[in-house]
Amino acid sequence: MEAAGRLLRRATRSLVAGGAPNPLLALLGPTRRRACREVLLEVEPRARALHPDLARGDAGARASLAQLADAALAEMRRRVTRDASISGQSARWAASADDWWRRTDELEHLDDPTLDPAVRVRIVTHLDAMNELLGSYRHFFERLRPMLEPGRPTRVLDLASGHGGFALALARASRDQSIPLEVVASDIKPEYLALGAARAREEGLALRTSVQDALDLSNLRRGDFDVVTCTQALHHFNPGRIAVMFAEASRIASRGVLFIDGTRNALTAATTWMIGRLGFRDREFAHDSLVSFRRFFVPEELELLGRLTPSGERARAATVAPGHCVLELPAG
Repeated sequence: MEAAGRLLRRATRSLVAGGAPNPLLALLGPTRRRACREVLLEVEPRARALHPDLARGDAGARASLAQLADAALAEMRRRVTRDASISGQSARWAASADDWWRRTDELEHLDDPTLDPAVRVRIVTHLDAMNELLGSYRHFFERLRPMLEPGRPTRVLDLASGHGGFALALARASRDQSIPLEVVASDIKPEYLALGAARAREEGLALRTSVQDALDLSNLRRGDFDVVTCTQALHHFNPGRIAVMFAEASRIASRGVLFIDGTRNALTAATTWMIGRLGFRDREFAHDSLVSFRRFFVPEELELLGRLTPSGERARAATVAPGHCVLELPAG
């Protein structure tokens, strides 16, 4: 048990210092970037034909974008596997390992509507503890900082907030650092928002909540919010829906869009599983963390999805410490 504790502490320090190594990301990066460029050349004309209707918030255009994005990412992944198979043993092994790793039909406990509410609260409490341990919200906020509105409060809409983890962190930053922010946590599930609202009341935080479908922001107009964010939720959506969500967020945000989720990485997954299982002694949290890491995307995949949207020429994806990737539409 003492040896396990030492291993856990070393793994945690490694993650906090900058994330676990990701050999698959390095080995497959050039192949993924090439496949992304090739697929975009083929599908961008069809995507651009949808842009006028997407800019008007047309539901049919959103459905067409979702289908196009699903097909585009599937084709990109197919080409990565094909090209890696002729690029040498290391690349071939990396592509095979990644293909296997990301294929899972398992559900997270948090996605189970029948989950005991007490277990749900325990899991999200440990998720917050994990983010605090790794400094995740601090890294997210630093990525958000260039999008803040000078001279007046920045209006932030957080999509698919769940229990409001990042939205609550923004509200704390506003209060503790005197940063002018007006934060709205939104989700399609009122029971999740109720958890965040209760925490905000307990801490005396200025946080509004709103029941909102992240895939349909037709009830909002451009300029209603300065920045639209979505953190640690993208893996709950298929690729087409991520493209739709990014298009909708880009349509209404007057300054920028910031989407962040984990990066698909088996080594980081193993570390977070150990923290959950041995550190928190939470079997359900450990299970959910492992399933999440298998469903995560990599930056090249998110950039492909972002580039299909009306503001896609400005969309950028990158890795963010300690083990996340970001898809953003920068301010400007």
